[in-house]
Amino acid sequence: MKKPIKYTPACAIIPYVLFIMAVCLSGHPCMANEPLTWLNFGQIPAYIQKGDYTGKGFIDQTIQWIHKTALTEYEPRYLNVNHKRFNIVAKQKNNCYIGWKTFSDYRTFSDPFAIWFPSGIIIHKKKRGAFGPQGALLSLEDLIQRDDLKLGIIEDFAYAPQVLEILSAHQDAKHVYPNITPAMQIDLTMLLNGRVDYIIGWPSQPIVTEKLYEIPNEFIFYNMKEDQTYLYIGVSCGTCDTGKRVIQKINTMFKNPENFLKAQSFIDEWVVLSDQYKTLFRQTIVERQPHPLVTHMVYPQ
Repeated sequence: MKKPIKYTPACAIIPYVLFIMAVCLSGHPCMANEPLTWLNFGQIPAYIQKGDYTGKGFIDQTIQWIHKTALTEYEPRYLNVNHKRFNIVAKQKNNCYIGWKTFSDYRTFSDPFAIWFPSGIIIHKKKRGAFGPQGALLSLEDLIQRDDLKLGIIEDFAYAPQVLEILSAHQDAKHVYPNITPAMQIDLTMLLNGRVDYIIGWPSQPIVTEKLYEIPNEFIFYNMKEDQTYLYIGVSCGTCDTGKRVIQKINTMFKNPENFLKAQSFIDEWVVLSDQYKTLFRQTIVERQPHPLVTHMVYPQ
């Protein structure tokens, strides 16, 4: 014989409803925040995922600060990508990243709020005799002609256009060593152990190597003739409704000029800012005036 169905009296449900309403009205979230996925390239010092400085990369800190300031209704989530996977994921709508204005057919881009340095040549100081005094302007085109000097590069990486042209013309050269790595930079220990004589990198790398790995900063960074252009940095999101809302909120946030300086302070923790950098940052970001040395990245798509 079937048991009779028991109905809960409405009066018994009312206390639970009142409790939930009280929690909501008290300011506690009744629903989880909407997730917002950020692409994490793993490039140090933009992102730091282990050790004492975990979460202290300049993009790590920028994302955290943006969420606290302008995106409180979103929960940040992170998706690790290397430069090859990025070319696929960047064409998807459900993510954002901080970086260059790329894949414009698929993404919407905020107003720039920072700039980044041109790439250059990094060596260990013991090789200085082959490259010249610190502060010299070097030519990759000239250096790559010398088969007695081993060059380390990242395989299939989006270097500056003129740099890519040179590397493409010498891709089969025995003294050019493509490095297959999920990271977006070459480990400077390759210079220490003599596996290569010079690499293409950024001025932050020697500082980062010393700070994170306690390796003495005995490296020299040279500016390179083939890449003297600074790149705009902003937020890029897919062209879905969420992406457009996020970009609008970020653009509104940076209408306050003090926020440019706050974003810049995160970069300042990891790089020695040159006078040229400071001048270009003030003119192109704070004053919103164009300069021929600052541009959006030309990315191979």
